[in-house]
Amino acid sequence: MIPETQTQQTEPASFVDLLERLEDLACGLRTGELEDRLSRLPDTVAEAHRLKRKLVDHAVELREAIACLRGNARPASSG
Repeated sequence: MIPETQTQQTEPASFVDLLERLEDLACGLRTGELEDRLSRLPDTVAEAHRLKRKLVDHAVELREAIACLRGNARPASSG
């Protein structure tokens, strides 16, 4: 089993990179030999779950930033 610190170093950092990596994992599950796909399935699912958690964290940060911007924005009709 690979230590968590090793896998985190190679994972993409940006939101778009995370989405692209998830797409790569899904593509890998749809293509290739069945035996190969089945042998990699536990690792693929584990990586997909890690990526999902990171995507959720990014989404929360984005929502908080948008809420902050909306809270600080002045209505265009005022003044």
